[in-house]
Amino acid sequence: MDVRFDRIGRLQENMRAQGLVAIVVLNHDDFIYLFGEDRTQPRAIVPFQGPPEIIVFTGEEPELLAALGGAAQEGRVRVFRSVGGQINDVVTRIRELAAAGGAAGLPTGSSGKPKVGLQMWFDTPAFLVDLFRQVNPEVEVVSSDPVMDPLRAIKDPDELGLMTEAQRLAGLGMDRARQLLQPGVSARAVATETLYAMMRAGAEGTSTPIYVNFGPDTCMLHGRVSGHPLERGQMVIVDLTPRIGGYCANLARTFVAGLPDERQTNLLDTYREMVAAVRPRMIPGVTVGRLDEAARAVAENHGLADYPVNGIGHGIGLRFEETPASTIIPPHRNLPLREGMTVTIGHTVLAIPGFGGARFEDVYLVTPTGAQPLTEYPIEPSLAV
Repeated sequence: MDVRFDRIGRLQENMRAQGLVAIVVLNHDDFIYLFGEDRTQPRAIVPFQGPPEIIVFTGEEPELLAALGGAAQEGRVRVFRSVGGQINDVVTRIRELAAAGGAAGLPTGSSGKPKVGLQMWFDTPAFLVDLFRQVNPEVEVVSSDPVMDPLRAIKDPDELGLMTEAQRLAGLGMDRARQLLQPGVSARAVATETLYAMMRAGAEGTSTPIYVNFGPDTCMLHGRVSGHPLERGQMVIVDLTPRIGGYCANLARTFVAGLPDERQTNLLDTYREMVAAVRPRMIPGVTVGRLDEAARAVAENHGLADYPVNGIGHGIGLRFEETPASTIIPPHRNLPLREGMTVTIGHTVLAIPGFGGARFEDVYLVTPTGAQPLTEYPIEPSLAV
């Protein structure tokens, strides 16, 4: 375990500035970011000052102490011996931190109570948030995202290395999918073989289900594994999200089983041009809203003005979808990008209902000269069948 005290120190500065007495970590992504590895049940407390505290069962303590090595100092690992013991220990510690925050002059929340942050995102169990509120009525539970997001948004070289490797594995999976996409093949067979190819090469799994959509199913923004075999002339979307070290990739491509017809060609050309229009504009200070405008202008030029969906890109890292995530949180359309962010281009599907949709998606690094792809993967929609 490599406890990232540099990140924890910056986090604590943000916490004090925003008046949080503690952040309780219940999520794999925050745990990996702060402590350098994952655990089956990640649990930790980051106080506004002083060492972080990892919560483990008694039986796990020797293994964790050995993993921490020189960092295994008094107070850096908290131990509980039962579920009830855990709850009592955490409640007691939160009360101590609330009192310390008050003594240090930290501002309180809108309720007048000390603020404790929890991540409020896809993987936060709602019952744990509710339980935490019930047993800690003396504090105000708030989202930790405003404190964590500014730190996690900018990727350091180690993070970029893991994401680049994950994106490379996505390319291997896409290569395998292309080999299999022949009339009569099932989407399940393509998804299974694609997942196997990526995991055999080192992927730890995927951050979302693999999408292999045939025909009209390609209209789906969040796809599925189609239930019918591929037919000659149908469009196909394959969307892959392998992980390495907890970090996510995202690679999506659209194919046609044969030569595209005129309508398919227009749809595919439009999406390709949308990506080309957005890439040079993805610079520090721009918003996803402005990128959407550039993409929409391309669609209008191709007679497809009715079909673009806002949210051409989203943040990505230890979560598949990080800030900005404007398809989920519309105000994120107005958040300026920053140099060093990793953002996708191609999140939304350009779909004509009842006909089909297109999506070409990759992960890019935001730079002053435009979006830099973590890896290059070709856009070649036609399949020889």
